Amino acid sequence: MRIEGRGQVVSSPRTVDCFDACTMTLAPGDRLLAVAARDWRFERWDGDCAGQATAECILPAGGPVAVVAHFAPAPQDLSSAQWRKGDLHQHSDHSSDGSLGRQLGDDQAPGNMPLADIIAQAEAAGLDFLPITDHRTHDQHYDPQWESSGLLLITGEEANGSPHATVHGAVDMVDQNARIEGEPDSRVVQESVWLAHSQGAAWVTAHPDDGSVDDDGVPNARADALGVDLVEMWNRASYIEGEIDYVENRWNAGFRFGIAGASDNHFKEFWLLGGGTGRPATEVLTPALTDRALVDALRAGRTGVYAGDALSPRLRIDADFDGDGVYEVRAGDEVFVPAGTPGKLRVQVEQGLGNRVLVYAAPGRSAGALAEVVGSSVIGFEDIVLDIVAGDTPTWYRAEMRSLGLADPSSLLFGTVLGPYDLDNLFQQLLAQVRAMTSGIFLSTGPVEPQGEFLPPPDSGVDDGAEYALGAPGEFAGFADAAYDAESGRLHVVGEVHDAASTRIEYTVREADGRWRAPLRLDDSGSARFPRVAVAGDRVVVVWQDERAGQIPRRPAIHARSSDEGGAQFGAAVVVQAPDGRAMHPDVALASDGTAHVVWQQIAAGEPFDVFHATLGSDGSVSAADNLSREGKVVAAASGLDARSARYPASVRPAIAIGADDVPVIAWQDNRFDVDPLWTGQTGRGEGTDPDDWQIAVRSPGQAIEFLGAADAADRHVDVLVDNDGRTHLVWTAKPLQAAGANLSLQAAVRASGAEAFAPPQPVGAYAASSARSPRLGLDADGHAQLAWFDSRSADWRWRVMTAAFDNGAWDAPRLHAGRGVSSWPVPAGPFVAFATTRHAQRLQRDRTQQVYVIDGRSPVAMRAARVPTAKGQGLLPPLADVDCASRGAH
Repeated sequence: MRIEGRGQVVSSPRTVDCFDACTMTLAPGDRLLAVAARDWRFERWDGDCAGQATAECILPAGGPVAVVAHFAPAPQDLSSAQWRKGDLHQHSDHSSDGSLGRQLGDDQAPGNMPLADIIAQAEAAGLDFLPITDHRTHDQHYDPQWESSGLLLITGEEANGSPHATVHGAVDMVDQNARIEGEPDSRVVQESVWLAHSQGAAWVTAHPDDGSVDDDGVPNARADALGVDLVEMWNRASYIEGEIDYVENRWNAGFRFGIAGASDNHFKEFWLLGGGTGRPATEVLTPALTDRALVDALRAGRTGVYAGDALSPRLRIDADFDGDGVYEVRAGDEVFVPAGTPGKLRVQVEQGLGNRVLVYAAPGRSAGALAEVVGSSVIGFEDIVLDIVAGDTPTWYRAEMRSLGLADPSSLLFGTVLGPYDLDNLFQQLLAQVRAMTSGIFLSTGPVEPQGEFLPPPDSGVDDGAEYALGAPGEFAGFADAAYDAESGRLHVVGEVHDAASTRIEYTVREADGRWRAPLRLDDSGSARFPRVAVAGDRVVVVWQDERAGQIPRRPAIHARSSDEGGAQFGAAVVVQAPDGRAMHPDVALASDGTAHVVWQQIAAGEPFDVFHATLGSDGSVSAADNLSREGKVVAAASGLDARSARYPASVRPAIAIGADDVPVIAWQDNRFDVDPLWTGQTGRGEGTDPDDWQIAVRSPGQAIEFLGAADAADRHVDVLVDNDGRTHLVWTAKPLQAAGANLSLQAAVRASGAEAFAPPQPVGAYAASSARSPRLGLDADGHAQLAWFDSRSADWRWRVMTAAFDNGAWDAPRLHAGRGVSSWPVPAGPFVAFATTRHAQRLQRDRTQQVYVIDGRSPVAMRAARVPTAKGQGLLPPLADVDCASRGAH
């Protein structure tokens, strides 16, 4: 097997993952599947597969065969892309210090920064998109005021204790792990970066002059985390010159990322002074105004920053290295060309009259500007074109624009009162104010690896025999679900797959003989997310959330497709629920008669998130939805004097199982018992950003809700299962009520068949030095309960899959699956575990490869790669193996 271009070829049944040249042992009639990498497309087969018209080749008979798969470049077409403006760092009263009174009153004054006011301000400022990045919480997205018909809302959070970072596009809070004695500070940052990327989110280092450098301005250990997508080069409340120095220092050390701007706005009182949302603004070059297109462009660094008002000047930077006169290289791009290659660098200046435009190359400002031009355009663009030549050493180019004098009335206030007060900052605000900046263009002869003292260790994973299921090199696939049918021996797998502007649901099947079906796309909208699958014999039901009507306003609905042919053919999609609000995160289970029971979380104007349940018949009929969680809730709108007086307790992240007599059992996380649900303190109380007292709720329709969990912990991320002995199992994560620097652990509870209540919760896989995430339950091949999650205890810092089995009335010792790469979001099903993995990423920065793989726990290779961990040294696992990673890059 040989590959021309960039792509991956896998066989059915699976043998090896082929990326260049390899040998496979297969039989006539076995199949090859060609999977094109990001920005490539499958072109054709040659050799013994020549003439086969699709990306799937059926191997002919006749002894050894030679096959060539050809992939051709298919770069993203940005010719019609537009620059969209937003603010990547904006707070509300869901942050403990989200308003001026809160900051001045030790976080205990009334709040005056409700989401509705902030979103209205952003709409009035003409922003195209907005995340609300409250400190170390995801709860702002559960507020019914998270709603806009005038701009695109995307999820956001200001994560971590130190350094702070904004996370965009995540599906859950990024909990910072506890620091481990003897480990560098970069470890907990790296774990958080990988956790964000496992969700397809973008990671932005916030105000790097505060947290990422020592007192002398030199980057510290936290600055060595790899995979950072953007760095705030202009945070309005910080020292911009120090932030510029930091960015140039990191680029010179081989780190590759784009730049961001941030109002870091907490105070409504300064809106009238021009210091509110979108000041400064981040511009993002995207082919569409969708959340996936925006996050994809953020991760690519296709960004620029400008002061934010309509009359502010702006800058663009691009380049041409193939001599065709088309400037196809954009801000944020890496270009790999031989030394001596000539090129042209273009800086476009819009409305730059009287402003100084400075173009810099590595090492940056310390060497002076490569070019300096005074802008002359009142409207429209003027171009600055420079001839450049690629050298033997890596370099980069960027541009910035500065005014002559105080160009912004709020600058003096923000630069000298809210930011660090020193003469350098005062000078910058009065005499050389930054008006606009570009991300860098990075030029080298090949991929550049960062240099640092506190980089993550080499990958110590081993071959675990995992089999490819879904996803392409260079792209994201994740949030897999799997269901195993013991009678047929089939494993059904679904996953969420991303491209540059959209998300889709793909489905595949592993037959009992080890052969895999080619992936099948189940949606046609480009906005489908979070699939779940249930199977009983030939009956297969897949559910997901979808935004077919667009994302302004956000109106996700619940969709389903069914098959009665073992997944060979599916019927048309059915809308299970499409409210005038948001219906999200569905789950599904099948009753013995084939009826699908579907649950989801739903919110509408003036209402809290609640958990709903409906049935989907085999004829496609959908029952009326029942609200399972509203009973007993106290709901109240905010008073006009305190935004934090609103009470909208949330019931979210439901899971479902089918119990005895086909009675469904539904579990979810619920914060109704928190003293101020969704808030971090109210008038007269609260300090800091501790999480809510989330509890675990469980009920069946028509029965009372039972609550589990501790009052001193945030109990979240629940799953539920009924095993073949009639026991109902719950498992969830528990986190101390501490905003950052606290590990999550697992708790499990069991209700015996016929019992009315659950036994007291017990810990599973307890290990103080690690954090556990996303537990999922499943039945093994014999109908007994099994559990999978991902965990941070490996000595090489990678998140890895762990499993445990319920045996003799208790959960046994956990096993760590020591495959290569960062592994996350596992789900057990029969003898299999499906999970997301970065094992085929070539670099630890700027390679988004995450694919869905499946471990067959019966295989000798998988059994050798699973071991019961023991603590050694500093309480960490020792390196799993000495592995030569050169053949597959850095993993």
